[in-house]
Amino acid sequence: MENSIFLIIIAILIVLSIWFLTVKYFLYPLFFKPKIKTSEIIEFLNEKECSFIEYKALDKKERQRNIFNHNKGLTFDKLVSAKSEYKIIGFSQKENKYKIYWTELKSWFQPFGKRNLNFIEEKDSELLNELKKDYNQEIINVTDKCPACNCGILTNETECKNCGLNLVA
Repeated sequence: MENSIFLIIIAILIVLSIWFLTVKYFLYPLFFKPKIKTSEIIEFLNEKECSFIEYKALDKKERQRNIFNHNKGLTFDKLVSAKSEYKIIGFSQKENKYKIYWTELKSWFQPFGKRNLNFIEEKDSELLNELKKDYNQEIINVTDKCPACNCGILTNETECKNCGLNLVA
């Protein structure tokens, strides 16, 4: 009798362990991929002397380019980490052109628990020219008056008090 209770407890512990490992290493990464923080993006773009335009997750076509040279198949890294890939678009006023940075965020599971960011700058001129067409906007440097209503503004304001035009800092 006592032996069968011991076996039942061991069986329950094995089932709970398998359930815990399945949730932690397969279901959690599948539904909760690591997210990049806007502060990380802005910090990186400031280092590159670029202003932030937007970021978005890679689509299927961009993932197929294998920008980060991932190996096919199952590796140890894939078992103990989750990754997300993003495309960051910035504008360099110094060079007066748009730039694309491919970003890979790899988050290691516990007990490792480390976040790694990997940035790659796009050099393909065709892709950059296409980007320029998509985001072709006139950038106006505002110093003392609103470009829409000519009302005076301060340098630290983000919105015109007269017409409500949003100003990017």
